[in-house]
Amino acid sequence: PALIEAGRALLEVDGLDYLEVVDPDSLAPLTRLDGPARALVAGRVGRTRLIDNLQLWA
Repeated sequence: PALIEAGRALLEVDGLDYLEVVDPDSLAPLTRLDGPARALVAGRVGRTRLIDNLQLWA
């Protein structure tokens, strides 16, 4: 979806493995932000893989 592609382009980080914006209850991928959402991110810094999530509000 365009939302995810825009996020990846904005970050422009080498080592970004995964970026998804999902519904906070079902974890279903979202294509637009019009309410609560959760960003799921995984990436690498050196040899360390970092995984995190963040609550988003439209």
